Amino acid sequence: MLNQGRSGRSRALVNTATGEVHELWEPDEKEQRRTYSFGRYGQFSFAQVLAMLSKDSGITGDDLRVFFYCGIMTYEKGGASAREAAEHLGLTVQATRRIAKKLAEHKMFLVAEKVGRTIKYRASPHIVSALTGAEQAKEAAAYHLPTLPGRPAQRRKA
Repeated sequence: MLNQGRSGRSRALVNTATGEVHELWEPDEKEQRRTYSFGRYGQFSFAQVLAMLSKDSGITGDDLRVFFYCGIMTYEKGGASAREAAEHLGLTVQATRRIAKKLAEHKMFLVAEKVGRTIKYRASPHIVSALTGAEQAKEAAAYHLPTLPGRPAQRRKA
């Protein structure tokens, strides 16, 4: 059945090897296709994020909020300081600094920039990235794998 009540035009294409008829449907020019471009996007490691969400990971809800805020700011403006994260998330600056320091100790955050006492953090490329696959692999190779505060570091097998 061709063009089952849809607007647009339909052409029947025949597979010469099998004789099967296939439909090629083309919408009218006036019909607008929906765009799914919601702005800048990125990808994250399902395994790493699931490990972070685990109950025995040592990561709290506020830790996750700080991590993902700085992760987004990594690709918006190169990272974020604890003060910027605190203002956006409604946390105290002291608590946010403590969280950022903990995440940096476990290599979930990298220090992007240090000016005086202000430290700008960015997310580890092993967890969050908005780069192409080749660029992400190159950047991730330059940094150690992150660990979780509630779990001992996994030892590599020789």
